[in-house]
Amino acid sequence: MGVDGGGDARRVCVLEEDAVRLRVLITGFSLPLVNSVRRACYSDVPVMAVEYVEVFDNNTVLYDEMIAHRLGLIPLRSEEALRKYGWPEKCSGADIGDSNCYAVFRLEVETGPGEERIVYSGDLEPLDPDVRPVHDNIPIVVMTPGQRVSLQAYARLGYGREHAKWMPVSVAAHKYVPVVEFDLGEMGEECVECIRRGYAWLVEEMEKRKAGRIEILRDVNTSGLYWCARRACGGKGFRIWYDDSRFILTVESTGQLPPRLIVLEAARAIARKAENLLSEIARLRGGEPG
Repeated sequence: MGVDGGGDARRVCVLEEDAVRLRVLITGFSLPLVNSVRRACYSDVPVMAVEYVEVFDNNTVLYDEMIAHRLGLIPLRSEEALRKYGWPEKCSGADIGDSNCYAVFRLEVETGPGEERIVYSGDLEPLDPDVRPVHDNIPIVVMTPGQRVSLQAYARLGYGREHAKWMPVSVAAHKYVPVVEFDLGEMGEECVECIRRGYAWLVEEMEKRKAGRIEILRDVNTSGLYWCARRACGGKGFRIWYDDSRFILTVESTGQLPPRLIVLEAARAIARKAENLLSEIARLRGGEPG
């Protein structure tokens, strides 16, 4: 999509997107703003995670606290939770029985004589089917014959700045757009072969164009191109540089939220912070926000 930025085009174009990964090309925005959105993906987008655990019975090899810790680190689907449950600002002091703030899980597993089994995240029984583990095969505890675990867990929305279990992303990173400028007529055979060894697709494109400029929007490491430009090409006919006015932002979700929603919520969080700052400045000045 594109937005007119008053002379400079401001655009965010999707390069790649699936259920857990998003890559976008960002043009016309400053590095501090892009970096703020990246950081907000980690710290300011709320997702569900277990906060409290009531253990009624547990004679497994793991202490109650260790099981509670493992439950807290299980990623929970949170897209519907953003609409159904109170956000952290409203629920930080709420009672664990408050259904507006907490989603409840139950776990009841018992092994008989001669029975061994592993308790997985899929054994958790959510009272709200919209808030359930992202994966059913996360191990919680290994049980031997005659053991029992009985508990109730309470999950709420939280921010990554509180604890890593509330981070909706495993990766949020940005980089400048790599650009290569070339002229096959000036490049030696050693230079071309150096590039071909790691970037055959790039050589094919260069052979089609013969000379010119190519922006590398693929998800590749370009350090090899930099090495070829310096060593094999000797600065003749080929160079790589990085356009610091354009960025590629990559976000990988833990599965709790779609990556596109994570970026949108991160941007909204930055906007809210800016509005709060302007309101506070206006209050200190005794006036109204401009």
